[in-house]
Amino acid sequence: MQALAQKPFLFLGQIRQQAGSAACKTPFYHWLLSSGSSPDQLSIRLSDPWAGKNELGRLMVHGVMRAHGASLPMDQKFWAVSQTVGHWRDHVHGFGWLRDLRAAGGDASRKLARHMVEGWIDRFDRWDAELWRADLMGQRLTMWLSFFDFFCGSADEDFQQKYFSSLHRQARHLSRVFPAGLSGLPLLRAARGLIYAGLSFPGRDAWILQGFESVLKEIPRQITADGLHVSGSPENLLEYAKVLLDLRYALNRAGLPVPKVLQSAIERAGPALRFFCYPDRKLGLYHGGQEGDISEIESVLSQIRGSKRPMKGLSLGGFERVMVGRSFLMMDHSECPEAPFDQSWHSAPLSFEFMYGRDRIFTHCGGHPCQEDWQQILRHSAAHNALVVDGRPVHDIRHDHSVSRGSSVMKCKRTENRQACLLEASHDGYLVSQGITHRRRIFLTDSGHDLRGEDTLLSDIGLANPKPVTLRFHLHPKVQVSQVHQGQDVVLTLPSGSSWRFYGVGAKLAIEESIYLGSGIKPVKTRQLVLKAEMDGQDLQVKWALQRE
Repeated sequence: MQALAQKPFLFLGQIRQQAGSAACKTPFYHWLLSSGSSPDQLSIRLSDPWAGKNELGRLMVHGVMRAHGASLPMDQKFWAVSQTVGHWRDHVHGFGWLRDLRAAGGDASRKLARHMVEGWIDRFDRWDAELWRADLMGQRLTMWLSFFDFFCGSADEDFQQKYFSSLHRQARHLSRVFPAGLSGLPLLRAARGLIYAGLSFPGRDAWILQGFESVLKEIPRQITADGLHVSGSPENLLEYAKVLLDLRYALNRAGLPVPKVLQSAIERAGPALRFFCYPDRKLGLYHGGQEGDISEIESVLSQIRGSKRPMKGLSLGGFERVMVGRSFLMMDHSECPEAPFDQSWHSAPLSFEFMYGRDRIFTHCGGHPCQEDWQQILRHSAAHNALVVDGRPVHDIRHDHSVSRGSSVMKCKRTENRQACLLEASHDGYLVSQGITHRRRIFLTDSGHDLRGEDTLLSDIGLANPKPVTLRFHLHPKVQVSQVHQGQDVVLTLPSGSSWRFYGVGAKLAIEESIYLGSGIKPVKTRQLVLKAEMDGQDLQVKWALQRE
């Protein structure tokens, strides 16, 4: 009899332990989330500080949603497509596009926002494995709460009841599953939504504590002493800074103290983000990141003390930033991070990007925001301005996307004055697989008009078989390239009109197809300069130069 009486409680415990599994699909679980009274007002009203794009908002008012360079008609198929297509799912169901509707302004934008929220509640208010994912739900809660005054404050009572009931159900579920096995930025997004709900709803202080318990533990794991994001991606650093600024704002709005760990991380992230800002005010394409949006980058920097000053030459966390005259160079000699952050890290030791003025010349292929196949392809050393031996990436990437480190020691020495800078770097990432170490020397001088490189491969034991060696220099799509002259040099013409000549010595020069994913989801065709040689002894040296004409 006692066992029978305990069965409902055992079932309840099972649901709590298996949230995110089949148990969550049951009507009982929906009833459980809906039980008790839902709030009918907010304790504090938070607002979103990030600017949207009014042109995108106006497009939505006219029936088209646009994101990542792609368009989605807002017709009868809209919700079905948004639920099944990866790059639309997170964008649509995260509701970040509310910023664009707010930027467009007007009553039509407000009504459309309300219509979209109500449409979501009517279709997706019950648990779904993808749409109720903890990080996506955290993003959605953040947006719905931050835009209350925009689309809900003037709504009728029926809509507000729907809005509050759904918000409360989602927040209760998030609290039950949190941290849901997440780490990195997804964990921070989920925690932000839970904290926002705890601050907004009366009597939910436990959610605030639950969220911050994970946030304060995660910050030291994600932000290095230099202020970089541990993944090495400038784009991840930008998103990380936005989440932390949101949390600081929310605490200030609620009149609560800001933890020192949070404030310190923000103040370190600001100068690091400025470090990765190129002369065109966008970000470098490292470790899966894209260029980013100028207004968003500047908005983040404006909110962080000490991050407004432009940077010249500097070394930071395994990256070298060099400016001579109007030329700009960034080299990566960073170490592979620990798991799970190695799963997005790119195998590109001693790779670099180079630009003159605001024109990008040599640039990495970039990253894809959502498609896993592209993300993994772009991690290969060949997708960077790097040296590749025998067609293999420097680091072995396992099936679970983690990196097999083996022996991989990076070294870099920097020598510079006002007129020139010399970088001397090396890595032994090919030592285990090929028995080879790689040394790269890059020299920038003559007011930035003369860039020279020297790549040397060494093998102490000699090679049993010759190894093909390839040096790649991926060009930005806006750079025009002439035909190869006598197998040794080409002329590059920049959008600004200046011409540069590229030379190769010790290898055969060719022009090959390449792609560029610096923004959006669609690869853009471009070209790459390729120097090909063969190592059949104990050493090989290839020299190259890029000089303004």
